[in-house]
Amino acid sequence: MEGTDIHAAELAERVQELEKERSTLWDNVSYQQSQSMRNNLVFTSVPEANGNGNETPETTEAKLRQHLVSAFKLTEEVATSIKFERVHRSPGMPLHGKVRNIVAKFTFFKDRDMVRKRWKELDGTAYRVFQQFPPEVMSKRRQLVVKMKEARRLGKRAYLAYDTLYVDGTPVRT
Repeated sequence: MEGTDIHAAELAERVQELEKERSTLWDNVSYQQSQSMRNNLVFTSVPEANGNGNETPETTEAKLRQHLVSAFKLTEEVATSIKFERVHRSPGMPLHGKVRNIVAKFTFFKDRDMVRKRWKELDGTAYRVFQQFPPEVMSKRRQLVVKMKEARRLGKRAYLAYDTLYVDGTPVRT
């Protein structure tokens, strides 16, 4: 009987070690995914060329460049000079009354950041732009946004960086 109890305790300890290792590996995979997405921005509410879901990547890229000029107030020359590795609509068929988002992978981080920092040009419009993150990171960020808004309401300086909330320079994680 004692041998069984000892063996069960060893197995329980091993399971704990494996769960900890799995969690670490999952965090690493999530980080790798976010690194592969770090040059991506997601643009919302940009109308599609047609409603049947077969807009070509070239058409999507042209629509995005026009959107950068009209909504982000970039000059035609700047919008044309931006290089993309890939521009596509979110997967799936468009739903009636809904417009699929555009996901753009910028070749140069500098271009991506320049566009992202012009988000205030979108105030008062239906358009939005945001960074793309893996689902696990988005889930953490959603939880932290509530805490960030509360900290700001209390007059503190709060912002999100990846999956960490900083309040007055101190990191707060979920």
